[in-house]
Amino acid sequence: MQMTSLIDYTPLPGELVEFRVPIPVRESAAAAPAHPVPPGHLQENHLRRRLANTRAGHPQAPWLGIHFDLPGRLDTGAMAAALTTWVRRHTTLLTWFAPAGEGFRRHAVAPETAAFVPEPAGTYDTGEAIRDRLRARLVPETDPLHWPPLAACAVLRPTSTTIVLAIDHAHTDGLSMQYLFSELRACYTAELAGTDAELPEVGSYVDFCRLDRERAARIDASAPEVARWTDFLRAGLPAGPVDLGTEPGRMHPSAALTLDVFDAAGSDAFARTCKAAGAGYYAGVLAALGIGGHRLGGPAYHRALTVVHTRDEPRWERAHGWFINTVPVEFPVAGREFADVATAARAAVVRGRELGAVTPMRLLELVPDPRALQADATQTLPLVSYMDLRHAPGSREWADSDVGFLFGEGRAGGLNLWVNRLWDRTYLRIEYPDTPAARDGVRHFAATVRQVMREAAGCEPAAQPMSTTRAQPGGASGT
Repeated sequence: MQMTSLIDYTPLPGELVEFRVPIPVRESAAAAPAHPVPPGHLQENHLRRRLANTRAGHPQAPWLGIHFDLPGRLDTGAMAAALTTWVRRHTTLLTWFAPAGEGFRRHAVAPETAAFVPEPAGTYDTGEAIRDRLRARLVPETDPLHWPPLAACAVLRPTSTTIVLAIDHAHTDGLSMQYLFSELRACYTAELAGTDAELPEVGSYVDFCRLDRERAARIDASAPEVARWTDFLRAGLPAGPVDLGTEPGRMHPSAALTLDVFDAAGSDAFARTCKAAGAGYYAGVLAALGIGGHRLGGPAYHRALTVVHTRDEPRWERAHGWFINTVPVEFPVAGREFADVATAARAAVVRGRELGAVTPMRLLELVPDPRALQADATQTLPLVSYMDLRHAPGSREWADSDVGFLFGEGRAGGLNLWVNRLWDRTYLRIEYPDTPAARDGVRHFAATVRQVMREAAGCEPAAQPMSTTRAQPGGASGT
């Protein structure tokens, strides 16, 4: 499941059909009553940033998307019905938000009123023309301040159809998106057969937001988790191996570099190395990032923020929503072998997960002077995410169905790193500010991290080509 910026996505040409909400349904949704559950911490922060960027005139595209192919020419009526069924299944997608006082108020659309219909949008001779239409459409039509917060379309051809679906980040995350292919396809197949889709029951992200708010309210400034968070942030960030060439507080158009690290055999070998060290694959990834940075002149301790999921009950496992938090990790790398660093990284992740109940937003509510939390405002902690995508339903069919993540064009002030493991390979993707210094530094850093991982796995450290893509000013990254 490759990660691709929309500006670099070129589907095969064909007949474009868009799935839209009928005007009466939109009007009814706009008058939907207020819901008692406020937005979650992540949602509220996302909404504030969106409004602030809009007021400042900073373009953005804060949505997450997916594309995949289905065989044959699509039955658009059946797909519209399947999309309706799928949206009704995940209640967060039935909500929208409105500014209210100093915060935001959630509104909920009645499930039985939700509906989508297919609308022809013309035939396109090039994939670039379809991409340009998507670029113009996806930002305004995934607005969380209106309903629905998603946009969907299909490109029809005689022997195949491409589906594209984008959702505002307030309602989704990377783990949620990897379930979408199998679920929407199951709903579509059921519509064609005149049956109900056989999907497991799921919880509601709206319910999760209520519980999350209640848990957060029980944490006060005296909590040991708050003390550990503040100690970590006040330590600042030592100068890293990558000179980003940025100014404090300034965002730049983002660029992204994608680099294959392993094939399937190499991934298995790396997993065995990590297991022999008493660590998991993710700890090995973090160890490689730390060692790679240190080889390029970086600090003796690796310090970063890492993404952890918050799906702490079975009902959240397949629910659609933004079930993540970021936690700090710190471990020594200087003068140590890979196995020792991986072991230390594993312990750091365990310690970090203990802070998972405290979101950065709740931390800022509890600390009297949030500005004191970052000792060095010229530096930004890198954000690291790892996903083993092999566990997703239908993942063995992704390659044949051209399933992939899509992202809006973004802006960046620091490094965002993803390491994703698939059935046939493991790859590294780094998003960074598009400056001359960062372009050069990130290429060296990625190549060095790859070298460290391949050395640990016992693979030949043969160089492979890297692909660099550049994005225009746009949205926000997320997992």
